[in-house]
Amino acid sequence: MLAVTLCLGTLIYVQHANSLIVDNDMQTAVKLSEIAARFDHEDGNLYRLLVDASANGRAADSDTRLADIRHRINQISADLAGQRDVLDPEDSYRATRAVAELGKYDDAVGVVSSMLEVDFTASVTMLRPFRSNADRVLAEVKAIAASGIADAHHHAEDAAWRTRWLVALVTVAVLVVAGLSYAWLALAAERGVQLREEIQRRSVAEQEALLLARTDALTGLINRREFGNALELAIDAATTAGSGLSIVLIDLDGFKDANDTHGHAAGDTVLMAVAHRLHSICGDHGIIARLGGDEFAILVPDEKDMNGGMALARQASSVLHQPLSWRSNMITVGASIGVSRFPEDGAAASELLHAADIAMYEAKRDSKGGVCLFSPSMEAARFERRRMEQELREGIALDQVKPFYQPIVRFSDGGLCGFEILARWQHPRLGLLTPDAFIRLADSTGQITAMTHSILRQACIDARHIPAHLRLALNISPTQFEEPGLAETLIAIILAEGVSPARFEIEITEDAVMDDIVAAERVLATFRNSGMTVALDDFGTGYSSLSNLRRLRFDKIKIDQRFVKSLTASVESEKLVDAIIALALSFGMKVTAEGIEDASAAEMLLRKGCTQGQGYFFGKPASFGEVASLLSLPREVAA
Repeated sequence: MLAVTLCLGTLIYVQHANSLIVDNDMQTAVKLSEIAARFDHEDGNLYRLLVDASANGRAADSDTRLADIRHRINQISADLAGQRDVLDPEDSYRATRAVAELGKYDDAVGVVSSMLEVDFTASVTMLRPFRSNADRVLAEVKAIAASGIADAHHHAEDAAWRTRWLVALVTVAVLVVAGLSYAWLALAAERGVQLREEIQRRSVAEQEALLLARTDALTGLINRREFGNALELAIDAATTAGSGLSIVLIDLDGFKDANDTHGHAAGDTVLMAVAHRLHSICGDHGIIARLGGDEFAILVPDEKDMNGGMALARQASSVLHQPLSWRSNMITVGASIGVSRFPEDGAAASELLHAADIAMYEAKRDSKGGVCLFSPSMEAARFERRRMEQELREGIALDQVKPFYQPIVRFSDGGLCGFEILARWQHPRLGLLTPDAFIRLADSTGQITAMTHSILRQACIDARHIPAHLRLALNISPTQFEEPGLAETLIAIILAEGVSPARFEIEITEDAVMDDIVAAERVLATFRNSGMTVALDDFGTGYSSLSNLRRLRFDKIKIDQRFVKSLTASVESEKLVDAIIALALSFGMKVTAEGIEDASAAEMLLRKGCTQGQGYFFGKPASFGEVASLLSLPREVAA
């Protein structure tokens, strides 16, 4: 009885010890697999951020996002270092090397993030060792995890053999005490089954973790890293075979609006529908990936005539524009698509992706929903645009963007009643530039506000020397009109320069006030309360209704120059101008006709009752020095 008890006790102890050893090995391996998956995910995020920065310039939140990713990667390094104590000496040494590689990886991030934005060729050169470093880290961590799995299986096998010997010993004792021995043997056998099942379960979990590291969980498509690996293999195969391939890069248009309007569940449905539609047009001829967010990519290999990529891109554009049903609502998203080709547009995977990215943004810039094939001129154009963007930022800070003044004349007596403030950029490299060369750039890059503040400040300084009865009209873009505190900021600038706001008139276009009439009414009331007047610019080109004109109480309507320039030659333009003048006068508003270039148009507008005129017939936009001479101001003021 004592022998049976000792044998059974030994069996239980050995089984428990073996279980702890195997559990510990498997937990360590799973943790290392999770660390590998986390690093793979963060490295993909970082790669996307760096490529976006190289294609579009550094966004406002790029530094914050980069710092967050680097912090998480440093945390991954710390977690990996924390696992070294539970590893065997060889794996511990390998983990130490991986931690050291992560340190080098973090140092490389700062260098590559700056190089990507400066020079495309140099950035590609820097990306190659950067990618190799990331792959070495990932491979090392996965190898350590695999070693842990192997250790677990080895320990489990050893445990099985020890169990067999102990079971044989206990079996002899069972012959003496059959009942008691049978009960303990049943318990041991059950524990053995559970141990094998646990090993199998954790092995399956590891395979699932590795699968998640390669695929997108929502759509089931491969992720950015796996797509990069497939692209490199395809490039090698195409190089050997002397064939070509194409990259089709897809960015959804309107996805954010659909997500915000219908919720994240609708957004997920859209992404899954996009994946399904791309599968329907690609079939087996192409590798589809979700690179992140609402961006997808297709690898089209083995192209003979090099037209397959563009044909597939146009087909994808057509399919993705089809509406999607969601809970009795119809959701419509489009896609801007860029295409690059191997070997014409690059010899490396990063070069091809960068070229496709440039083509995609060119398609988005020209008209959302388009398809664009990369050409080297796009890279040059984007470089020039980024150069102009930086020069504009510096020019605004140095007051190189200056106010010019175009006279506004009363029709009743031909007297001067004020000036419209127009921007001119005295570019140190390109000379004097008119607004059509830089206003859209300033608006799209968020510099329009700083430019308006600078021009208004300079105009206030000039206004101190301009007779007080002459008013100055300042244009506000629709983008600026949406800014909180717009009116208060402009009024504060005027007051800070010691000028009365009553000397200024604010000009806005119809589309600036249409989205939110209530907010527009509040902003215009703030301007009026300070003494400013408000004019509706380019009237006749937008969507203003009579109720909005009455509710917003504009002080003046400006007739768009397109109608004025065709006034003497077009009956339709004449009828439209008559209607606008009659409408404005019925509301008690003044009317300014823009674009007057000859005496016949001026005489015609005078007869029709137009109150003010503006255009080359009365004077071109001029610098303050020229205006001062026109007004016969003292010479020191004109200077």
